[in-house]
Amino acid sequence: MTFFRKPLQAAAALLASLALQGQAAAGSYPDKPIRLITPYAAGGLSDILARTLAQDLSERLGQSVIVENRTGAGGIIGTDFVAKSRPDGYTLALASQGLASVNTTLYPNLPYNTLKDFTPISLIAKFSLVLVTNPDQPIKTVADLVDRAKKNPSALNYGSAGNASTAHLTMEMLKDRTGMPIMHIPYKGESLAFTELLGGRIDATFATVGGALPLIQSGKVRPIAVADNARSALMRDVPTVEESGVKDFNVFGWYAILAPANVPPEVTDRLSKALMDIGRSEKFREAMRVRGMEAVGSSPEETTRVIRDETQRWGAIIKKVGITAD
Repeated sequence: MTFFRKPLQAAAALLASLALQGQAAAGSYPDKPIRLITPYAAGGLSDILARTLAQDLSERLGQSVIVENRTGAGGIIGTDFVAKSRPDGYTLALASQGLASVNTTLYPNLPYNTLKDFTPISLIAKFSLVLVTNPDQPIKTVADLVDRAKKNPSALNYGSAGNASTAHLTMEMLKDRTGMPIMHIPYKGESLAFTELLGGRIDATFATVGGALPLIQSGKVRPIAVADNARSALMRDVPTVEESGVKDFNVFGWYAILAPANVPPEVTDRLSKALMDIGRSEKFREAMRVRGMEAVGSSPEETTRVIRDETQRWGAIIKKVGITAD
């Protein structure tokens, strides 16, 4: 037995040393720049969100937070890069609802599992969706849309920002709850869906409140319901889908900050507290408001629950409707 004693003692000493190094690193976190990976192209709303957040997070942590755009495969490449990064808190991901929840069902061979390969840190922003129609059409309420679709099966179309987008899934949920027959036409982006709606080639679309607001204010589209279970502060006179007669309907888009799995608890706590403080700050809240979003902050446990619940909810819709990736 003495033959093994020294190697075992050396191994134990090495493990203890590594553990102490990890604790020291976590205790001094952050002592170098942090990378915030955004799997979206530069210049878009998600990129603006990332850069706004990075500036505020840098101020709170006393360390630079550098935004890095890693696009490709609908955001999967950048997200997977973070999943496979060192779990030290220096590489974070900005993940949308789609990347964190929807893709789990949509892509059977997804290279990562959100709940196993990441440490959810905090939700940072949410956005409401509004159901809009062409004001030239006699569709002024959710009931009008459902009634018109049922009286004219296969005659009505709705557009979305793309296949499996939040807008697409939200309308499919509304169809499921109401039995409304209406055909989906996916577009490459919300703006194209608006163009088709204005041209009378589709009858309705769910859109982000921020994106739809200018068209609503100019009278080019008619808002008939908000998908969230609370009215939007930007359009208080527009009822929710739930108020319009569809029970337990509460849909909103969101963004979260994720770190690789097995990040030290001290690092997770430091990031979580900083992000929750940002979510409560008037500066960040106003930056989100002007872009049609709402600043939020949540604990790692709450964030994990949201991701799990959303994965189950949208997974059920995707399977029931038979939605597949493009």
